[in-house]
This record gives sequence, structure tokens and C-alpha cells, in this order.
Amino acid sequence: MKRKVSLITLLITVIALILSCVSCAGDDKSSSKGDYTGETFGGITISIADVWGKDLTPGKDDATDRLIAKIKEVEEKYDIKFEWRKIDEGPYWDNMASTIMANTPHGDIMYAFPWMIYDWIKADAVMDISALAAELKINFKDGTWNAFATEENSIGSKIFGFSKRPIDSQSGLVYNKKLFAQANLTDPNKLSAEGKWDFATLEQYAKALTKQGSDGKTTQWGLTTTDNQWLMTAFVASNGGKSIDFDKSPPEIALDSPKSLEALEVFNRMLNQDKTILSKTFGTDWKITPDAFVSGTIAMMHTQEWVIEYIRDKMVEAEHGEDYGFTYFPKGPGASDFVNSSSGANCYFLPGTLDAKRARAALLVYRDLFATDGEDDFTIEEQINLTGESLFSDEGSIKSYVDLVFKKQTIGNGASRVGLREPFMELSARFVRGEGAPQSIIAEEKPAMQATINDSAFMQK
Repeated sequence: MKRKVSLITLLITVIALILSCVSCAGDDKSSSKGDYTGETFGGITISIADVWGKDLTPGKDDATDRLIAKIKEVEEKYDIKFEWRKIDEGPYWDNMASTIMANTPHGDIMYAFPWMIYDWIKADAVMDISALAAELKINFKDGTWNAFATEENSIGSKIFGFSKRPIDSQSGLVYNKKLFAQANLTDPNKLSAEGKWDFATLEQYAKALTKQGSDGKTTQWGLTTTDNQWLMTAFVASNGGKSIDFDKSPPEIALDSPKSLEALEVFNRMLNQDKTILSKTFGTDWKITPDAFVSGTIAMMHTQEWVIEYIRDKMVEAEHGEDYGFTYFPKGPGASDFVNSSSGANCYFLPGTLDAKRARAALLVYRDLFATDGEDDFTIEEQINLTGESLFSDEGSIKSYVDLVFKKQTIGNGASRVGLREPFMELSARFVRGEGAPQSIIAEEKPAMQATINDSAFMQK
């Protein structure tokens, strides 16, 4: 009897092993937790460092508790200790390259804005992780990573930045529903569904929504933005044009191409002929135009998602949380669809001076901490839906937000990749000042901008 039991037990064990092997062979998600091969790192501490830190108080909310549980799981899995460090802004941003090159980085995984990271790349402070990712079988295009962030922070086959944060809205429009109703204007989300939300309608609406007082001063504006240069490039991308042509080597200024110029003519006309755009003076508080929108003196605002969060909080605080909506930036005659025009992607990166063991641990820890393959994890689409529901009160706005962010094409203007953020600021300022026709302004600025591209980190690596 004992022998029979032993044989049965052995048979069950063998079957279990076979099924286990089949399961492992069938799991081809290259960035999933199923790739774990028993690798451990001897109790070293792996840290994420940024200027915000992370409140990991148990019971704070469900998301925090899920993250705490994942941290514990990852610590046990890789035999590491995990820290999320908050660093003062000054030392973090201003001394990033020097602290890394002195081999005293603030952390093992760090955060970068698109207009900063390329200077750090040029200084050899950011690690090219392409070979490491390949070795770890990480596929940044498998749907669990933000592929746009990787693309925007890569040079050729070299990969410098990565993120698992979903793409957000970079160039949508928030609009004041009450002002639209008072002007008897059709809701833009209804127009977009009918194929009528275009540059011509935007111009028409901006005129109808701009008002002057008896002294001739504008008391209500049709359109505004937080960044004149990104409104300028949003017009270009939304007409099927390019600001910079990365298909050329070196990349070339493309603002003088037909579709780009057509879009810039509209931008220039609304600024200087229609006078329907309130532009923000460079160097002034970023809150000026969002606060004007909240106060009801702006009808439409082109802005990024983090500013929309600020607007939401202020509108809810003023008990006007249902008075604003969200829609696409209109498309021009040269475009076939709405796009999410972006100034670049924030990302995480590994310091260039990390040793091989620590770099390997850091990338694995980041991958697993923010994995979306667990039964309690939200998929990227679910995360985007939840964000839309947290930002907007009406179904039309939520639907447009999710469609723009999850389904429409996100297009980077490329300025930060080649050192043109500040030159684009000055270029847009020339439009704001009404210094001439788009073609002539671009012709004057193009040589200097092209020289900046040629000397950028993008061409040095």
C-alpha cells in the first residue's frame, strides 16, 4: 500500500513539473514577472529619487496599499531593500550631472523632464540601457510600458529613458460650458462627432467668445494657453505638419513646409488680426492663464494634463466643477484625425555611473514595481479611464479624453530632443509680437535653430 501511494505521489509530482514547464514556456510576456529566474542581489538598497517623494503611509488609499504590497513582494523576490527618496529641487535639478559624474547620484532610478535629460545625456550622466534591456528580455513596446516615453528619450538604437506611467493629455482643450451656452454655440464634442471641429470652427468660435469693454480692452478671451510655443506646435501637428523632420539626418526644421505654414498662418491670424488669443508673457507665473480660465474670462484653453488637474481643483473649490469640459484640439485641413501633440515625455533613467549589478537590479525592480499583469493591477486603459473620470464630470469629456490619450496618435514636436525649447519660445514670442508673416519669421530664425540641432546631444551620441 505504501509503495502504491509512493508511485501515485511520484506520478502527480512529475505531471505537476511538466505542467509547470509548459506554463513557463507559454508565458512570452517579456517584461512580465514570469521572467524571474531566481536572481537576487544580496540585500542592497535600490532607490527611486525625485523631488516629490512618495507617501507610503499604510491605509492612505487603495493605490498606496497596493504599492506597499508590491514593494514587499519585490524586496523578497530580489533580496533588496527599497527606498523612495525625496530630494530638494535645487540640488536635484541643478546638480544632476555633476552628482552623477562624481558617482554620488541621488538614487538608482531618477526622474527627468524632456528639456533636461538631453543635456545630461550629453554629459554622459545617463545610462544607455538598450543592451541591459535586451539581456533582461524587456520589450518597451509590449504594451506594459509607455512606448512614447522610450521613443522620445532614445537616440537611434540607444535607449536612455523609460516609464510605465500612461501617456497623458498634452494638447487637449478645456472649455467653459457656460460661456458656450451664453453664446449659443454647439458643444465641441458634438461637433467632433459630426466631423465639424476644425480650424475654421475654432476661429469662428474664438471670435464669438471674445468680448471687449466700452474702453476697447478685452474682457473675455476666446483662447489661451500655458505655453505659447506648445500652442504654436499644436497647430502644426493638428494640420498634419511637422516642427522638426527627424527622417532627415541631421534632423531639419520643417516649420516652413506647406502644412506647417498653413497652420502657422491660422495661429498668427488669431493672434494679430482676430486678437482672440490671450498669450502669457514669458517668465510670469504659470497660474495666470489657468486662474483666468477658472474666473470665467477665458472660453477655451490649450493645456497639459497637470494644469487640468489644477483647474479641476479650483473649479470644484468654487463649486463650478460641472462648468468645464474637455475636447480635442481641432484639426486643420491638412490632417485626417485629431492628435495628441506633445512637447516630449517625462521619464525615468538610470545614472550613467551605476555598476552593472546595481543597474540590473534597478531596472528589474522598476519593471516589477509598476507591472500591470497582476490580478489586482489596473491595465493602462483602465488607468486612463479612471483618470478621465477623476478629471471631468460629463460623459462627452471623459470619452474624448480617453479617445485622445489611449487611441489617437501622440506626436512629439521634438524641440526638447534637439535643444530647441528656448528657441521655440522666442519664435512663438515673435508671432505674439506680430513681427511679420510666418514664412519670413521662420526664414530668419531657421539658420540659428538648425545650428542648435547640429550641436545637440541628439547628434553627439
